[in-house]
Amino acid sequence: MEKNNETRVIRMSRQGSPAVLEYGLETIGTPNANQVVLSQKAIALNFVDVMFRNGTFPINNFPVTIGVEAAGIVESVGENVKDIAVGDRVGYFFALGAYGERRLINASELIKIPDDVSFDQAASIMAKGLTARMLIKQAYPVKKGDTILVHAAAGGVGSLISRWAKALGAIVIGTVGSSGKKSYALGHGIDLVISLDTEDLTESVDNFTKGKGVDAVFDGVGNATFNDSLNVLKTGGTYLLFGNSSGIPDIDNKVLNDRKINFIRPNLGSYFPDKASIHFAATEMFDALRNGILGEINPTIYSLSDVAKAHQDLESSATKGSIIFHI
Repeated sequence: MEKNNETRVIRMSRQGSPAVLEYGLETIGTPNANQVVLSQKAIALNFVDVMFRNGTFPINNFPVTIGVEAAGIVESVGENVKDIAVGDRVGYFFALGAYGERRLINASELIKIPDDVSFDQAASIMAKGLTARMLIKQAYPVKKGDTILVHAAAGGVGSLISRWAKALGAIVIGTVGSSGKKSYALGHGIDLVISLDTEDLTESVDNFTKGKGVDAVFDGVGNATFNDSLNVLKTGGTYLLFGNSSGIPDIDNKVLNDRKINFIRPNLGSYFPDKASIHFAATEMFDALRNGILGEINPTIYSLSDVAKAHQDLESSATKGSIIFHI
């Protein structure tokens, strides 16, 4: 395989089931001004990838390579690239086109990875760790003594929210979709884990909090968890809906207003408006990893050629923690 010529990629000619993801070869050119060629060592799977694939997010130009997060080594740089050099270890958390062995990417998208952080670790926590930090430090600054509810606590973002919130002194109630994930979530130090396939959310939370409810809900699931979560949220509490893997819930603004609920739909762009804010947050995230707050990062690894299977497993809730691809 010649350098700067053919590279292995996953392409889609249409949106649909995991079967639309096709493994093949693509020619990439030399970087133009402000771009680099990145040799990717670890590529993340995020639920947003599923949404690009299945048509939740419309795509107009095909064929297309999806995926938004990866880590690797800079192979070559274009003109005007000043802060990134050949050989730098870098990652990114939202730049479409990640499912490939090598890619062109704007240098402005890249974050340098500390030497003591592996490519697998970086790809596992870049988007998820920045999201977790945004949620518990900015969107709802978690305080010592807060009681919070975290959905999908065995998942990539949920597990990081849970660990980080515990480090800040919160009482954490987590949910998992199946009882097989309960022990995994308890390993994050969570105070109570509720298995939604066998336990009632409202009853479990009411018993645990003695009817007082929770101060905040961190919900990346959406429709399937929304109404029950609202029931256990204190009057004047905060509901953070940062994802909707089960669909977008019907939201009754009158109910929210009557109960003085602070309803937030946060996104990274709102809280990280510039490069300086992103790099500050990334430094804090890597420090949290280094200090053990985020726990051991042991992602599930698939070959990129098995991308369809990985999507199926993620959609069927068969996975735990972060998922990454190796070429």
